[in-house]
Amino acid sequence: MPMPAYLVANYDVTDADRYREYQKGAAPIMAGGGKLLVLDPESVAKEGECGHQTVVIEYPTKEAALAAYESEDYQAVVGIRLASTGNGRAVIVDGMG
Repeated sequence: MPMPAYLVANYDVTDADRYREYQKGAAPIMAGGGKLLVLDPESVAKEGECGHQTVVIEYPTKEAALAAYESEDYQAVVGIRLASTGNGRAVIVDGMG
């Protein structure tokens, strides 16, 4: 049985106008059944250093998450996010099936 997977991203938005530009074009990250679960611009760090914005997207499988992230359409806009944020990280992880 396929196991869900999650893209978890955390970062500080450093250029709000440019980040909004990214958000307008970021729909390809939802391809393959992506479902936005978390979009929190006021995340609270409890251990280590992290950014203020956290995004969690659920996918039906890790393969679907990787395909969405690595797609040509998403790669065409992800640079805008990277240029408008700092202190960032993103991981794709398996969920508990």
